[in-house]
Amino acid sequence: MTPTGRATPSGRITPSGRRTPLGKPGETTLRQGVPQKPYTFMDEKARGRFGVIRECRENATGSLFMAKIVPPYVTPRYLVLISECCAGKELLYSLIDRFRYSEDDVVAYIVQALQGLDYLHNRRILHLDIKPDNIIVTHMNAVKIIDFGSAQNFNPLFLKQFSRRLGTLEFMSPEMLKGDVVGPPADMWSIGVLTYIMLSGKLPFLESDPQETEAKIQAARFDLSKLYPNVSQSASLFLKKILCSYPWARPTIKDCFSNSWLQDAYLMKLRRQTLTFTTTRLKEFLVEHQRRRTEAATKHKVLLRSYQSSPQSPTTPTPPGTK
Repeated sequence: MTPTGRATPSGRITPSGRRTPLGKPGETTLRQGVPQKPYTFMDEKARGRFGVIRECRENATGSLFMAKIVPPYVTPRYLVLISECCAGKELLYSLIDRFRYSEDDVVAYIVQALQGLDYLHNRRILHLDIKPDNIIVTHMNAVKIIDFGSAQNFNPLFLKQFSRRLGTLEFMSPEMLKGDVVGPPADMWSIGVLTYIMLSGKLPFLESDPQETEAKIQAARFDLSKLYPNVSQSASLFLKKILCSYPWARPTIKDCFSNSWLQDAYLMKLRRQTLTFTTTRLKEFLVEHQRRRTEAATKHKVLLRSYQSSPQSPTTPTPPGTK
């Protein structure tokens, strides 16, 4: 594309980086007022507070992607965001595939999540919604962080407050709840909550009354006795440090990589492998967690009837090259 937006003879570049040929001689690829249909939209995969996730196929290449369809906050109709299709299972569902899992399995996932956050923070991006639902484990046991709906840019020299609440209450840091300035320590707090869940099968701060949940978060009041009985002291100390109410006192990602519990030293790794937990409590947690997710999705349901019934709807399969 040229800076003026006109199609060049070389054709269009797709999200996968491939070029697609132009139409017949004399035809233009872009027509004013006529939307392009480069994707065939398929099954709905998820529904949340801010939109609907559908699987889609790029007509030109056959590649699969995920499309997030957002209500008309930006455009008169709908904003559709096409992103990589991350095949795999959510973190906790990956763990319950086995009868038992070890403290070493937990560390392996936490280290990968920290590496992902390190990549983001080095590019001055805060995720602000780290939770089990937003971490995918591939069939190669690789961790991928997804859902950047709450992500924000940040300047490390001039942190700022955010005018609206971001993320999910149970995983929000004290400074986010208080409306204070927010920086990388907010993501570190969420890593702590994630670690606690994997070592206990419970949320550290959840109460039936949201106000009580907020009070516990702001006071950083959680119960280490709820952890599995055989969780190591090193893991408990890690939780104490990272779930600190003061952002400046939480360990940085660099500090975490130096933490003895997360080290890959032979003896430490061997000890972590001997500390195993059944998945019973985690399965019970997921049943209740899924119930709350369904409630939240219903409460914030996004109605797309007009979008799906419209002649311009992407839900209608269109053959490649159709204008």
